Order: sequence, then structure tokens, then C-alpha cells
Amino acid sequence: MSNLFNVQAEQAVIGSLLLDRSGDNTALAVALLTPHDFSAQHRLIFESVIVLHELEQAVDLVTLYADLETRGVAEDIGGIDYLGNLVNSVPTAANAKEYISIVQSLGLKRQALRLLEEQRQALEESSDPLEVIAGIKAGAEELSERSPSDRGMIKISEVMDGHDDDLDTRSKSKGITGVPTCGYDLNKLTGGRQKQDLIIVAARPSVGKTAFMLNNSKAAAKAGTTVGIFSLEMPGKKLGERMLANIGNIDGNMLRTGLLSPEKWGDYTNARMLLDGLPIVIDDTPGITIQQIAAKTKQLKKEYGEIFIQIDYLQLINSGKKFSSREQEIAYISRYLKQIARDNDCPVEVLSQLSRGVEQRQDKRPMMSDLRESGSIEQDADEIDFLYRDDYYNAETEKRNIVEIIVAKGRNTGTGLVEMAYLKNLSKFVDITRIDY
Repeated sequence: MSNLFNVQAEQAVIGSLLLDRSGDNTALAVALLTPHDFSAQHRLIFESVIVLHELEQAVDLVTLYADLETRGVAEDIGGIDYLGNLVNSVPTAANAKEYISIVQSLGLKRQALRLLEEQRQALEESSDPLEVIAGIKAGAEELSERSPSDRGMIKISEVMDGHDDDLDTRSKSKGITGVPTCGYDLNKLTGGRQKQDLIIVAARPSVGKTAFMLNNSKAAAKAGTTVGIFSLEMPGKKLGERMLANIGNIDGNMLRTGLLSPEKWGDYTNARMLLDGLPIVIDDTPGITIQQIAAKTKQLKKEYGEIFIQIDYLQLINSGKKFSSREQEIAYISRYLKQIARDNDCPVEVLSQLSRGVEQRQDKRPMMSDLRESGSIEQDADEIDFLYRDDYYNAETEKRNIVEIIVAKGRNTGTGLVEMAYLKNLSKFVDITRIDY
């Protein structure tokens, strides 16, 4: 790929940085380019440019050559004379942006060719084409992140076009502006699950996360939205069984044993008819990658239009890439989930585990810091709901079978707390009726 380097453009970039006294060109180059965008000789020089920039030092002949000497590569790049020639080869630093663009474009082209070659080899060696497709998608996403955006700035008047129609639609929806949830008070607080929002639902094991998700599935499907469930923990048939318990008011133990009374067989038959009519689709592929989730969501959007995506659960999603730490991997997955919500104009609800740190406190209600690898999740999520059951910790509590839904973050809704009754054997969340005297 040696013919995919433009040595003159690379020389012009570095020469422009050496001529630039403001440091603006250096900041732009460091933001848009990587050392691998340059051929071998200039790659060494640009690595020193990055070092100086991170140390907030000026990039000139003296500082650049000093860093090259410190790294022991000064003679490899041609010495101080070569750096002087780079300065003399550029008439002005004013065209630095154009030089940078040329080098960046060629770097992206080489990266794309490398990706294609790697995936060609992977296809020859792998028996699973889906795995190869996931790899291609991961590489394509990397290229997309580095590609310059051609989207320009838009006037606020254009952004707000049609806003009066939005208000009219909201008023007719009686406050539910998104996909409805299973709770009246929760809908009142949040307006439902909003398009393009990433919603995290987190709790300790066995508190009711999956049941809560399925109750939201039913509410959304009954309202006419197609629900796509990615179940990484539980087989699809088990989820279906829970929904049958919910719809038919059938004790889950009866379904697990098959010991249904004649009356309950009638309830089961009716529940099956209702469940079969709901627009819910399930993918229970174990170890599914985030790239596969994105591809399948895109297909759902194309096929059904209005969709609501649910994932059980975040920590089981395969990133499809290698990372030096689990925190970096979760950050990557979290950003990807938010992008899926935006790209498909749909809400994405993701279940998440909480760390054991909550067990060490006297008040065991979850907090943001209890989210596993919490930093990126906390940042990317538009809404974070914590589920808390007092009877999970305190057998003597007066709040038996009551779940607190704590909206700890609501980028567009604010925060608050909602209580619902949780009938565990029926996998059912129900509103609590309050009577005011």
C-alpha cells in the first residue's frame, strides 16, 4: 500500500505545524490524524508532535528535535537538517487544513483496505459467516467514527420547524408522548419511553428486572408498537412462559410443572391467543455482539416502522472487539446502544446489574455509583431507573410485594419515585390504587 501515501502532503502537514505560532494547526492535526496516517519516517515525527501537544509545549524546530533525540529516533528521520527542509518546503501555514485532509483521506482508505483483507482471511478461516459480518461492522464503525462529518450547522428556526404540531400531538396523547410503560404513575412522570432515548433499568438479582421489562413489553405491544427483545440470559420460551403467567393470571409454578386445573387450562388457552396476537419478537442468541444487535434492530425498523428495543442484559453483550479493560468495553457498548436508539429513532431499554456495593450500606436503595462500570453508562443514558424492594432485605417490612421505581436520571423528564405492586408468581407489575379521603 505504499502508493497510498502522499509524502508531499505529509511534509506539508508537518512543515505547517512548525510554521504555526498559534498552535491551532497542531490542535487540528492531533484531533484528526493518527501516527498511522503517515509513512514510516513522518510517523516518528508526528508521534513527537503528539507528545509535545499533550505536554502543552510549542511545536517548533528546537522542541520537536529535542523530543526526537530523547526517543532516540532523531537520526532515523534525517536529523535537524530534514526538519529544516520541511519548514522551507511550505510557503505558508494557511493551507494546513487542506494538507491534513489529504493525509487523513489516504489513511482512512488504507485502513479500509486492511479491514477488507483481514475479513477476507477471517472468512476463509471461520465457519461462522455471522461472526465475520460482525467483524466487518465493528471495523466499519471505527472508520465511520474517524470519517469527517459533512453535516453543517442548522439555524434554530429550521430545527424548530413543526414544533407547534408536536405540541398538538402531545396534548392529544394525554401526557404519554412516547411508548407507554406498564405503570400509570411512571407514564405520568416520564411520558413513556421516548424515541432515541437509552433507558437503563438496574437492580440487584431477583428484584424483578426481567418481569418489569416484560410488563413494559406487553404495554408497548398492546399500544401497537413492535417490541424487539434481545434476551442474552434467558431462552425465549422462558420469557414467553412468564408473559403467559402475566396475561392469564396463572401461577408460574403451575406452568413450570404443567399441573394446571381445567379452569387454568382455559385461562392458558385465552392467554396464548392474546400473546400470539401481540407484535413481540425475540432473539435469544447467546453471546450476541453489539454489531449484530444493531444490524437486527435496523432490519426490525425497516420491517415494522415503530419499534421498541429491549435488551436483557447489558453486561452479557459481546463487544465484538478486544479492549484492555472491562470499563473500556462497557463504555464502547454503552455508546453503541445510544447510537442504535438515535439511528433507528426508537427507545432502547437495557437491563443492567448493580455492584455488590449496595449491600454494604444501611440504606440499600441503589445509587448511580452502584452501576457496574458506571461512568459511561451514567453519561450515555437518557434515563436511569432503579428497582428496589424493601422485602428483599427486610422480611418484617410493611411494604411487602412493593417495588420502588426510582427514576434517578431523566435527561428530559426529571427525577422521581413511583411505587408499583409486584406479584412475583404472576410476573406482574400493577398500579397501586390510592384513595384520597
